[in-house]
Amino acid sequence: MANGTREGSVEESFRAHLRRLGELYRIRLGASPSLSVLARAAGVSSKSTVSAWLDGARMPKDVEHLLGVVRKLRERASTLGETLPAVDQDLLAPDRWRERYAELAGVRNHALGLAVQRAQAARALERHDAETRRAALPDLPRPVADWHPGGLGVHPAVPGTVGAPGGTTPAAAMDFVLPAYVLRDHDRPLRHRLNEAALGQEAALVLVLGESCTGKTRTAFEAVRDCLPDWDLVFPKDSDSLLGLLDAGMAGPRTVLWLDEGQNFLARERGEEAAAQLRRLLEQPQPVVVLMTMWREHHRSLTAQPDAHGKDPHPQARALLTQAIGFRVPAAFSPDALRGISGTRDPSLAVASLASRDGTLTQTLAAGPQLVEYYEAADGSPACYGKAVLTAAMDARRLGHGPALPDGLLEAAAPAYLGETQRAGAGPDWFAGALDHGRQRIKGVVAPLGEVAAAGGMGARPGQRRLADYLDQYGRLARSYVCPGAPFWEAAERFAADAADLHELAESARRRGRYGVADTLFRRAAERGHARAWAEMASLRETRGCREEAVELIWKGHDAGDATALLDLVSWYEEDGDDEAARRLLPEIIGTGHPEALLFVAEGKELADSDGEVERLAKAAAELGGAAALTFLGRRRMLAGELGAAERYFRTAIAAGDHAAAFELARMRLVHEDDVPGAVGAAHQAAELGDYFTLGIMAQLVMSVDAAEGERMARKASALGGLSPARMVNLSSWEYMGRWQGLAVLADRAEATDGAGAGEAILRAAADEGDLHAVAWLAQRHRDLGDPAEAERLYEHAAEGGHAPALVSLARIRRAAGHLTEAERLCRVAVDAGEPSAVGELAQTWEAAGMAERAGSLMVHGLDADGEPARPWLPSRPDHDPSLGMHAVKGWIEIRHGRSVQPDES
Repeated sequence: MANGTREGSVEESFRAHLRRLGELYRIRLGASPSLSVLARAAGVSSKSTVSAWLDGARMPKDVEHLLGVVRKLRERASTLGETLPAVDQDLLAPDRWRERYAELAGVRNHALGLAVQRAQAARALERHDAETRRAALPDLPRPVADWHPGGLGVHPAVPGTVGAPGGTTPAAAMDFVLPAYVLRDHDRPLRHRLNEAALGQEAALVLVLGESCTGKTRTAFEAVRDCLPDWDLVFPKDSDSLLGLLDAGMAGPRTVLWLDEGQNFLARERGEEAAAQLRRLLEQPQPVVVLMTMWREHHRSLTAQPDAHGKDPHPQARALLTQAIGFRVPAAFSPDALRGISGTRDPSLAVASLASRDGTLTQTLAAGPQLVEYYEAADGSPACYGKAVLTAAMDARRLGHGPALPDGLLEAAAPAYLGETQRAGAGPDWFAGALDHGRQRIKGVVAPLGEVAAAGGMGARPGQRRLADYLDQYGRLARSYVCPGAPFWEAAERFAADAADLHELAESARRRGRYGVADTLFRRAAERGHARAWAEMASLRETRGCREEAVELIWKGHDAGDATALLDLVSWYEEDGDDEAARRLLPEIIGTGHPEALLFVAEGKELADSDGEVERLAKAAAELGGAAALTFLGRRRMLAGELGAAERYFRTAIAAGDHAAAFELARMRLVHEDDVPGAVGAAHQAAELGDYFTLGIMAQLVMSVDAAEGERMARKASALGGLSPARMVNLSSWEYMGRWQGLAVLADRAEATDGAGAGEAILRAAADEGDLHAVAWLAQRHRDLGDPAEAERLYEHAAEGGHAPALVSLARIRRAAGHLTEAERLCRVAVDAGEPSAVGELAQTWEAAGMAERAGSLMVHGLDADGEPARPWLPSRPDHDPSLGMHAVKGWIEIRHGRSVQPDES
């Protein structure tokens, strides 16, 4: 304090002497010479500077400048011819001014040292305060690479696999899923702008606009991760946090200020203050990116001009947003982007593609998990009634009903999903409330139950609902092991009106052993014009031993326009060995003029001795558009050695889309012409048509000639890897068989080149990627190698993932071990999943338990709607012995037990 006082007194004394010098100049010397002359003498550019010195208002930085003024005033005083008082002479003495200035400089230097120390202490205190403020901030900058997309607001996506026994969802499926990113048209300019920011030294405001759940945040995240990977990123969660960050200077150089859903910062309390601070940040010359996402409707609101007579609620926000560089994210993927998705093999994108209409994949990906959460959480009353209606809608869709679901069906089916107490507690308006529950929009994008557009007009169809696409997909997977109870099937019988819907529901019932339900639904479909449904009913009658009635139904189907109905009847006669009865049907079949019927006759044994007629019928089928007939003719030419003609037929068939022709061409090239490149090319053509089996088979054949090429083909065939149950459901049989053939080739090659165990490693790698068929195959291998414990573990893993055939394999193992109750339980789950082999395995389990008659009845009558053994679902006719079907099934069971049945044989 003393040093500060001394410095002040010395400086004030110096200023006092300057003021007295000024009085001398103005009073004694008459303000002569002028201030301009004094400025030139002092060597300064402005006379105001000299005036300020003489007023004591400013201190000279260099004493020599001041001495120039003093000397000039001394010259002026000498011309006056009068003696100045001693005090004035002292003011005009240069040496005295040097002494005064030296004293002031000494005091100042001492004070400066103290000031430096004080400044250092102040800076240390400021750093401590800044660190304290930083530590108090809820949101801090971190390197871009350290941020998880979920932490930045990117929505989890549709998982590639859901569904487990009992309708549960595996924990792994509920993890955060980020699908492969597909670049779209808006990505390129956005990334170009961020690359400019990365190379420049200016702040930038980048705005990503789009409707809810169109992929705005994912777009921004991928762009930042790609263009600014070595920057920091800070993500305030509200306006208070944003203002704290800006006050603390946390948005420094090479920082991304992430403002997801920018309206939450600008349109709420303190939004205008935040906008003003952001404007100041953008005025600073430093490389900073403020990246903001926003709904377009909020952008319009914040940038709208105020009404003529109203207040302006967002002037700062409007001024901020008008300087932004905007990039719009469309709601739908373009055709080019959709084509790019097919090459990603990403399970989430595959599921979203299946569940999305009009290219709106991101909405499906973003809102799907919330839809599921909304659906699953509705357990209490009255939400449970809404959940029951949604579950009925899910089951109706996955079991075959079309997208337009009648209210009557949903209302009548809902009791199948409610407990007794819930049903008793339902009020008179429970269904209206359930529909309201289903109409709630999730994230403002999609409702669980939507309206059905009127055909060819405006508005919605009354009394019909449409299940949200993602819930539809979720239900197919999560409930794949569940068969609904009797109220559902009764509702389907009463309210399903479309013939195709009825036929598909009937097929689902039949696969689940509900033969009585299936028969009723097939009949209703047939009565509504579904010609093939008559033959399906006939098949059910044939299984029961009702041949005469089955034949009647076949002819009804034929008369209704099913050109292939008589083919079933021919097959029955051939199985009976009654070739004459089969031959009598040929004219009627040929008379249909259907290419499939004509080719069936041409391929049949009845015309084996009539090459001319075979050729005529096959050519007729080909002329009617039967691509398979072209392949048949090509095969005949190949076997006759007419390779040129065969190739022409094969290539015409390939052009018509018949993958079997590509297989025949590949085989001909390799076996008959020793043309490996030609065989490889044909195999790839087959793969382009969806037949990876040909690629896998040819890989095995090519391997012995060209190991490298064979391995490449096998890898392509097996490249359907990472298959989730969702993808498995949609694999064609040829894709599936090709994948297996490719894996088998690779496994065999690995065993041959790398030794024992290398092949299994390939299968395990496929299993680890999510291929449940690979898991089941590994299980079978371990059973064959005498490791039942590992086999059971693998089968259980496959079953838990949604692989229904594994349940049947487990049931066979349990049955063989004598655990018949557990075997029956597993069979029932597999039956409810619609696994075709499960009904037969359940029958064998009952037969092993000493219930042969029950087993035979199962094969004839199936299960009732609730999954219990069904009573006869058709009345006995006078000319019909219902025991015939049972005897046939008993014989079938005896045959099955009388030979070696492989555990995984279907």
